Amino acid sequence: MSGPRVSIVMPVCNAEDTIAEAIESCLRQSMDSFELIVALDGCADRSGEIVRSYNDPRIHVFEMDHQGVAPAATEAILASRTDFIARMDADDISHPERLSSQYRFLSESSIFSAVSGQVHLLSSLGDGMQRYVEWVNGLETAEDIARERFVECPVIQPSLMMRRSSFQEVKGYREVEWAEDHDLFLRMLEREMRIGKVDEIVLSWRDSAGRLTRTHPAYAEEQVWRMKAHHLARESKVSSRGVAICGAGPLGKRLARLLREEGVGVHGFFEVNPRRVGEEIGGVPVVGPGEFGQCWRGAVLLSAVGVEGGRERVRELAQGEGYTEGVDFWCCC
Repeated sequence: MSGPRVSIVMPVCNAEDTIAEAIESCLRQSMDSFELIVALDGCADRSGEIVRSYNDPRIHVFEMDHQGVAPAATEAILASRTDFIARMDADDISHPERLSSQYRFLSESSIFSAVSGQVHLLSSLGDGMQRYVEWVNGLETAEDIARERFVECPVIQPSLMMRRSSFQEVKGYREVEWAEDHDLFLRMLEREMRIGKVDEIVLSWRDSAGRLTRTHPAYAEEQVWRMKAHHLARESKVSSRGVAICGAGPLGKRLARLLREEGVGVHGFFEVNPRRVGEEIGGVPVVGPGEFGQCWRGAVLLSAVGVEGGRERVRELAQGEGYTEGVDFWCCC
């Protein structure tokens, strides 16, 4: 009998209320050639008891002292046996065709390193999460995902299937002070790995007050921007040419500060608010919209305009001035 074709990797920490539904959604997959690796990350509730109640040879369980989601996922990946890794969380639901559609996509498309899919949000606690999911679902191609990488995390992690070789090439999850999933995707995209997407809904993603995205310090706003600055500084054109920032408000100022900490030169700011035009921030000038496309043309342009519609407006202006998004222009919010 041949081995499994896909490894589902599920780190678990105190998920007794949802883990049964998550496991059963894996067992109901139309593609049955998989293994489910469950890493019990220092669970102090009934999670382990619930997992072990399933008498299915495809499920493999191991326990570890509490280390966090990234180390637990890494240990599970190391214990897995296949070339295709599907990430899964213990509070979400995989749709029945998920594995088959994503495995088929990667098997037939060798140029792709990973694949996601459409996501349905469960039990939304606010408009912000719903807007985020709608935004992610609107990123339909690998080009969309790569272009929007600095806006927010362009992939919902438990919707992802990736090649083991790609995960290993970027040296897996890192111990970082920001979100380990977005950090992983940024390193994959930096290496020009392509992350595709199937058209179907592959995951129901549960919102809750206890989600790590709501509670963990790694997802705090300052850490999100620190991560963006760190990875922007790794872009060769950013490091060699420096940047000009659209938006001299709080977001633009924060981005400039963090980029300077990464050693990136900040040439100046473009700003539409006439009260800010003519000021200096950190020793560099703030100029008005009339200077857009004229000042600092050799620098990489970054959009840090947080008002509704600001990203689209800056993108339109940048394209009109001959900037190429993903080359010498990035949207950062």
